[in-house]
Amino acid sequence: MILFPFIPLVLGSISSGWRFGEILPPNYSMDGYEYVLKNRSTWIGMGYNLSIAYIVAIINLFLAIPAARFLFRKKSRFKGIYMVILFAPLIVPPLSSVLGIHHSMIIYGLTDNLLGVILVNIIPSFPYVLLSLYGSFKGFSKRLEESALIDGVSRIEMYRYIILPMLIPGILIGSTISILISLSEYILTLLIGGGEIITLPILMFPYLSSGDKIVGSVYAILFILFNIVGILLFELGIRFALKKITKVR
Repeated sequence: MILFPFIPLVLGSISSGWRFGEILPPNYSMDGYEYVLKNRSTWIGMGYNLSIAYIVAIINLFLAIPAARFLFRKKSRFKGIYMVILFAPLIVPPLSSVLGIHHSMIIYGLTDNLLGVILVNIIPSFPYVLLSLYGSFKGFSKRLEESALIDGVSRIEMYRYIILPMLIPGILIGSTISILISLSEYILTLLIGGGEIITLPILMFPYLSSGDKIVGSVYAILFILFNIVGILLFELGIRFALKKITKVR
């Protein structure tokens, strides 16, 4: 049942003139795959997509870990205000936020380039990473941290050998969500990238909207497989890095 919606997509990608009312395509062809895979823009888009998603995920982790720890440890009547500010992108549509800062990004030369697209992709993905890590901190005992400091453990060692191992589930979940959001982002990337930064969604949507279902279906299948492989590679990389960092010598 899970795979059922993908059957028409696969058939559409290898069809040749599949008209409405026909149960199965009368003719089959691999022209769509040949066109997409020979298109240089496809590989450029995949490279940009992966670079943006990975860099955004890493930045989100560096920002969210201290932010989540701050929210966890903070005992203040203003804590609710801090949380509203940090989680605001979950409530306010990201497009509204970007339209508000678009003029400033033009002034500072952050449009039509990779850096601007990376920064704007942080807006919709950061709150999910923060939420995942905040949930991990909720299961963290403050006494464990205090005991480590009393025993003479430095703050860097405490982060490395005590806090990071406890946060691994939140890091994996948060980074996965961040990558999915960045890989799928269309409007923000198109608005800030100005068509100079090409990603798979930017390549795929024009074919789907113009009625070229064959090429659109091929891009959709490629996009699904690309997401799966991209997430798995990042997860393997982050697990390996965390294992190296938190290994006691």
